[in-house]
Amino acid sequence: MRKLLTLLFFIITSISTAQINSFEVAPVETDSNYEEDQNNHLVVRNSVTQSNKLFLFIGGTFSDPSLYQSISSFAAGLGFDAISLSYKNNVAATFFANFENEIIFDNYRQHLCYGTPLTFVQVDTLNSINVRTIKLLEYLDDTYPTQNWDQYLESDNTLNWSKIVVGGHSQGAGHACYFGKFEPVDRVLMFAGPNDYSEHFESPANWLSIPGVTPIERHFSYLHLFDNVVDFDFQFSNIGALGLYPLYDSTSVETTPPPFNNSRCLYLQDTSGLISEHGKPIASTDLNESVWEYMLSSSIMTDVNEIEENNISVYPNPTHSTVNVFSNRSVMNQSYTIFDIHGRLILNGNFNSNEYKIDLSAFPSGIYVLKIGRQICKIYKISEQ
Repeated sequence: MRKLLTLLFFIITSISTAQINSFEVAPVETDSNYEEDQNNHLVVRNSVTQSNKLFLFIGGTFSDPSLYQSISSFAAGLGFDAISLSYKNNVAATFFANFENEIIFDNYRQHLCYGTPLTFVQVDTLNSINVRTIKLLEYLDDTYPTQNWDQYLESDNTLNWSKIVVGGHSQGAGHACYFGKFEPVDRVLMFAGPNDYSEHFESPANWLSIPGVTPIERHFSYLHLFDNVVDFDFQFSNIGALGLYPLYDSTSVETTPPPFNNSRCLYLQDTSGLISEHGKPIASTDLNESVWEYMLSSSIMTDVNEIEENNISVYPNPTHSTVNVFSNRSVMNQSYTIFDIHGRLILNGNFNSNEYKIDLSAFPSGIYVLKIGRQICKIYKISEQ
C-alpha cells in the first residue's frame, strides 16, 4: 500500500510539474533597440489550467528575473500566466533616503515605471517597466499566437491592467505599488517593500499617500519584522501612508493560520537559516506558499463605491482649466479633495449641487487625482495650444 501511495504521489507530482512550462526571453528579441547584454525575462505558463490573469513580477535591486522562479511557478500552478521582468534595476530606492528633495522618490518611481531619465536613473521610455512589459507581451503573442497573450494588451497598445496582478520584491514592491496608484490593476502584492522612506524628512514618500486608482482592498503587503536591509519601522510607516494600516491590522503569518484574519498587513519574524530576512518573504517554503496563495487568490470584498464609480462623470477630461463633476446620485454636501501627482493637497471643498465646477486654471499642466469619499478619478490638465 505504501509503495502504491508513493507511486501515485510521484505520478500526480510529475503531471503537475509537466504542465508548468518555463522559458526565458532576451529583451533584444522583443525589440532590436534593446542592449544585448541584459538579463533575460522569465516566462512561466500553465499549459492546462488558465485563470486568464497575468502575474507580473518585478524584482529587487541588481536581481536577475530567474531568482523569482519559485513564486512565478507557484502562480502558474494556480493558473496564472507569469512574467518575472528584466529591467534596469541598478539603483535602489534607499539611495535617495537622505536627499533634500521632497519629491525625489516620486520622480524615481515615475522614471522607472514610465520612462524619462533622472540624473541617477538613466531610463528612457523604451526601457521603462511599462514598455518592456508591452514589448514582451507583443513578442509572446506573435511567437505563440494560440496562447492568448494578447488578452493582456488593449487595442491602443497599452496594458490591460484589469487582468494583471502586479507584484514585486524590495525595489520592485515599490514599482508594483506605484502602478496601482495610476492603473486599475487586479491586485498589488508587495514583498519586503515599499522602501521609499525619507530619513531627511523623517516621513514616507509623498506618492504613497496619493489616492490610488486601484482600491486599497486590492493591496497586500508581506514584510519581515527583522528586515536586514530596510528598517521594518520605515516599511511599516510606508504602508501606513499607503492606507493599509490601520485599516488592516498587522498580522503574523507564523501565529495566525490562513486566511490570516483577512489582513493585508502580513509579516514574518523567523530568523533561522541562511536566507536573509529581506529575502525570506519570497523564499520557497510551505508557509510562504500558503501566504502567496492567499495574496494571489483570496476573495476581495468589493466596496459599494467601487461598484457605483461610473455614476460620477468628470468632463471635459483632459481640460485646459475647468472640469465639471456630475453625479446621477446625490453628492450634496459631500467633500472632495484634489491632489497633484506628488500627493500634495491642492484643492478641497464641498459639493452644493449634483453638477459642480472645479477650476484648475491656477495650476500647471499634469495629472491630478480627484477623491470623493472612496471614489477616485484622474484629471488631466493640458496647456492651451
